[in-house]
Amino acid sequence: MPSPTEQPLSSFLDEVASERVAPAGGTAIAATGAMGAALCEMVCVHTLAARDADADTSSLPALRSDLERQRRSLLALAAQDAAVVDELFGGDGEGPSERLSKRAVGIPLAVAESCLRVLEVAERVTELGSGGVVADARIGASLAAAALQAALWMVRGNLDALSAPSFAADIADRADAIERAAADVADPFDT
Repeated sequence: MPSPTEQPLSSFLDEVASERVAPAGGTAIAATGAMGAALCEMVCVHTLAARDADADTSSLPALRSDLERQRRSLLALAAQDAAVVDELFGGDGEGPSERLSKRAVGIPLAVAESCLRVLEVAERVTELGSGGVVADARIGASLAAAALQAALWMVRGNLDALSAPSFAADIADRADAIERAAADVADPFDT
């Protein structure tokens, strides 16, 4: 199976909808977050191209760069998730190793962290974006918010597979902190 980052969207969706075990939910979550970041990036590009003399757009290149990093990170995490799912369910039937169980928690946690950053940057992009495209930043933020919540749900759902209680507690604390931080980001549709 080609990496989710190396195939057309229609092929990726065909793979998700197939009898295969991967790509599955975690891969789709990361791809959704990446799509949200891409929409916000696009708003930066178009706002800069509009060159509105009254707007201070000096921070948009750095915001765009940050969003691009998050998009690329989320796509890499999508590929990592697909590989972990293949390994988890294509194994020898002995059950997942502790290493795989930790990755099954760590990857969606990293997705949630990256989506949180997309939300934080999107908040600023919606303030600076040109009127004609700012709605796309709001949609991008909404996709990132949905991906963040889904990733946290996956993290919490996979905690029981961990055999180290202190590691699981640390992951749960990190997930709670991400959720609290996300709640502090302004709703992109409240403008």
